[in-house]
Amino acid sequence: MPFRDGSYAMSHVTQEVIFGRILQVCMVDGKKGLGEIVFPPSLPEQARQDLISDEENYLADMIGKEAADLVLLAGELRDRGHAWGAVAFGLETAAFDLLGQERGCLVSACLGGAQMESVADYFSISERNIEDIQARVSLAGSDRQVIQLKLGIGSLDDDADQIDAALDAMSSGQILLADANGGWTVEEARELISRFDDPRIVWEEPARSYEENTEVAKHTNRPVMVDQCVGEISIARRAIDEGYVSSLCIKPAFLGGLTVAREVRDYCTERGMTMRIDGPWCGDIATAAILHLAVGAPTGMLMAGCDLREPLEIDSDLKGVIDKGSTRIGLPPGVGLGVTLPDGALGEAEAVYR
Repeated sequence: MPFRDGSYAMSHVTQEVIFGRILQVCMVDGKKGLGEIVFPPSLPEQARQDLISDEENYLADMIGKEAADLVLLAGELRDRGHAWGAVAFGLETAAFDLLGQERGCLVSACLGGAQMESVADYFSISERNIEDIQARVSLAGSDRQVIQLKLGIGSLDDDADQIDAALDAMSSGQILLADANGGWTVEEARELISRFDDPRIVWEEPARSYEENTEVAKHTNRPVMVDQCVGEISIARRAIDEGYVSSLCIKPAFLGGLTVAREVRDYCTERGMTMRIDGPWCGDIATAAILHLAVGAPTGMLMAGCDLREPLEIDSDLKGVIDKGSTRIGLPPGVGLGVTLPDGALGEAEAVYR
């Protein structure tokens, strides 16, 4: 799917489109589970094609198995390496969709239950021009609790000007996620952060690695959120245990599925670590799955979630995410993911294993 307003720029990659695959698992009793494989934006095309080419080697083995076996398969694939996390997430999403239908409940109940009816939907800005940034802040609205600004593409002076522009257009009660996506060195991050003394700013992923981000947090004594540098559960647990960073972003599509992401969510809850739960930009099915996880965070511990379809050209709304008003999103009634799949919405299957 393409981005609605042109390319979406981050310090490590500029996206023109997103690449994904939809998986539909059909059971003998007629139930159908949906999953969405969300490939990392920086994954090379050949690596993506290699993952797709291997589908028949593991999907055909699922014929005649139970829905829970998809979760076991996801764990096996997750162990193959980071890129396989996207596939594991898609398989687990389909599995939990089926399990929810079997149990007569939403996926959120299968993931420990919902603690909230809705979550705050943060607004992301990748524009570089000052006027465009302020126009996007205005579009986000004063009710928006969290605004994210992509940085680390130009010079430090450019970044400082863009932060100033966003802050000037924001209200005193809003939070700005100044997100460099790992685009600064530790020295650059320390230098830029020293220019600001605004309690509204949370510095998201200023440097590349977890160790570098903790160094920034320790030297600046400012709130730092870690994101894509936490690509596996061991690093997530380390971040929570050490407590150098103020918050953690949980991305089920990158961690390797809903079960691993739930474990991180619950560990954050146990240890009192503020979290954000979202993912890469994606379609209806993955967005719904991630929201089912997000509503299970306790009130006050979730900084925000996100409608991950927001900047994309979406042909139809599958109703898996409901606008609750006041910039909040929630789940639909029903069972499983709760998505509505009109006849023919998926088109012709590229491959069928039966």
